This record gives sequence, C-alpha cells and structure tokens, in this order.
Amino acid sequence: MKLKRPDIPRPVIVLIIGGFIQSVGNSLMWPLNSLFMHTVLGRTLTEAGTLLALQSAVSLLGQFMSGFLADRFGPKRIMIIGLVGAVLSVGAIGIFPVWRVYVPAFILFGLAQAFIFVPLYALIHAVWPEGGRRGFNFLYVSNNAGVAVGTAIGGMIAQISFRLIFSLNAVAFLIYLLLVIIGVSERNAPIHLIPPIQQTERLTKDKGFKVLLALCGGTFFVWGAYIQLVTILPVVMNQLGFSLVSYSVLWTLNGIFVVTLQPLITWVIQAWAQSFKRQFYLGGILLAIGFAIILGKLPYAFYIVAMLILTLGEMLILPAVPAAAAQLAPQGKKGAYQGIIGGATSGGRMVGPLLGGIMYDFGGGTSVWGLALTFMGASMVMFFIYGKVVQRFHLLPQTQQSQTS
Repeated sequence: MKLKRPDIPRPVIVLIIGGFIQSVGNSLMWPLNSLFMHTVLGRTLTEAGTLLALQSAVSLLGQFMSGFLADRFGPKRIMIIGLVGAVLSVGAIGIFPVWRVYVPAFILFGLAQAFIFVPLYALIHAVWPEGGRRGFNFLYVSNNAGVAVGTAIGGMIAQISFRLIFSLNAVAFLIYLLLVIIGVSERNAPIHLIPPIQQTERLTKDKGFKVLLALCGGTFFVWGAYIQLVTILPVVMNQLGFSLVSYSVLWTLNGIFVVTLQPLITWVIQAWAQSFKRQFYLGGILLAIGFAIILGKLPYAFYIVAMLILTLGEMLILPAVPAAAAQLAPQGKKGAYQGIIGGATSGGRMVGPLLGGIMYDFGGGTSVWGLALTFMGASMVMFFIYGKVVQRFHLLPQTQQSQTS
C-alpha cells in the first residue's frame, strides 16, 4: 500500500513518517519524566519542576536561534544538528540513568528539540506552501498517532526498565535523522535564501509582528496550563491510587482521539470555526472544561471524559498556531516567526512546571488545576486581542482552509 498522495511532496511524506517514529520513541519518555525524577532518582516535585523549567528556558533560547539559523542556512541543516543532539543526549541518559548525567543531558535534549521542530515547521511550509494548513495538520496527526502507540507501551516498558525507555527514544531519533539525511534532499526541498537586505530588516517593523505577539501570549498561557498534564497529573493520579498504566492509557486515548476525531474537527471548523480566532476561542473553552473536571478528583471514568474534552481543545489550537504564524510571516522570515512562536511555547513549558511544582508541594493537586484554569483565562484574553489586531490590520483571510483535505 502506497502512503504517498499525488499532491503531497515526497519530503513531506518523509517528514511525516519520521515524525511518527520519533513521536513513538519520545512518548515512551516524556509522560514519565516527573515520575522518574520523583520515584527513581528521589527528587522532589519542586526539583523536577525546576529542571523542566530550566530545560524549557534553554529550549526557548534554542527556538529563537534555530529560527534565524534556518532562514540563514536552510532548515534541513539545522534540523540535522538538532537530531544529532537528541540522539546523543537521550542516549547518554539510557547508558547512565543517574542524576548527574540526567540533568545536563535533559537540558541538552531541550535545546536539541528546538533545533528540530522550528526548522521542521519552516521546512514543511517551504516545500509545500500550497498545502496551507494541511502540512501542519498532517504532522500533528502523525505525532499524535505516535503518542497513542508510545504511551500504550511506555508504562509497561517503564515497569521493566527506565533505561530501556531512554535507549529506545534515542533509537527513534536516530531513525528520524537517517530519514531526513537520505529522504529530504536539497533538490527535493529547495530552500531559496532571501537577499541579506530583506533578512536583516527588523522584525518589529513587520506588519504582522503585533499579531504575532498576541498569538505568542495565547500560546504561552495555553502551554503553561497544558504542561501540568505531563508534569503534575501522573503524580496526582498515583497518590489517588491510580496505576502508572492508568495514566499512560489517558495519553494513548489522547492519540487515538486525535486520529479518529479529525472528521468531527473538520466539520466544526467548516461549520463554525472558520477563522483561526474562533478555533482559539472554542479550543480554550474546551481545555478549561477539561481542567475543571480534573479539579473534581472524580472516579477514573471522568479522567477519560476530561482527556476527550482536552484533546478536542488541543486539536483546535495546537496545529493552528504554527499555521497562523506561517501565514503572518513575510518572505525570508518564516523560520524567525516559527522560532518566536516556538519560544512562546517553550516559555509556557518553562513557567508551567516551575509554578505547578511549587503549587503542588505547598497546596496539593487542587491548587495546580486552579493555576491551569487561571492560565486558560489569560490565554482567552490574549486570543481576544489577537482577533482584534488581525481584524484591524486585515492580515489573514476571514476563513481558513479546513484542517484536512
């Protein structure tokens, strides 16, 4: 059976397949990092949250750097650097799963990821600009299909060996590296550099820069809330008597929901949320409802319901953010714009674990979900500002392409 569709360029197919493979490997690890630090390495959640925040701070810097470097040297070269860094850093943890190795390697891994995913988004838009939102959405779906597979087996593998978790993740990134080197050639993915005078113009002079800042604000607060599901929820569920497998199942369902509910999301977008701002409003409301359900400390079935609602919310917001940023970016600054929006993501992932860990250590799980709801309220304010500025400057079409075709 051929995976290639006639209208999808070969580099996009390769990147989607590679994205699925790395997502499977990465999903073995990322839901369990806090639990690994807390139960295996004997660290407090404040320490775990601080390390996650530090990793996100380094990743934030990497987002900005990789975006500008991708515009200057081409996305493929920068992406290869990131993939090599990911293989080395995660591989080191697999070989030496101790705190003194885990800390620097984990931080380096955050930097490596920034050098992977910012150029990836710029590369997708460069090789398939006519695909519009579809390229970003295909990446999002393949990533979450990988999440479904990785989280389904991650809990079971962790019960055998955490070392195996990190080693398999390194192998997945190695496969992705080889696919990019072999399957995405400069001939297949021509990236034409813009003359230096256009590249060196100040970003603040761009017409879309104010819109980008508002979009960054909304993204920052969404991730500040969403990251609590990765850093705090496994510990909260464990203390409430739920098994590690029960937590992993939620992320398996998250990936399954993303893949199977695409027709529903497409219908919602076509019927009502035709603009990005409407997607952001509806997605924000759904995320807030999901956090409110978790706040109630209800039986396990309600966690499944909450994950369903949270997944619908993220499906409306997460793939739309890089697509909106790509449409805002002037020629020659695609990487820079993706780097800035990625920096906002890393900022939320930095502040979220730090505040969440502190809130949990001093106020318990209830205070963490209160914090998440506060973040979601702030994100809605920023998305409202985004919508007003877009309308004022007429920077985007009133309606967007559907997420799938």
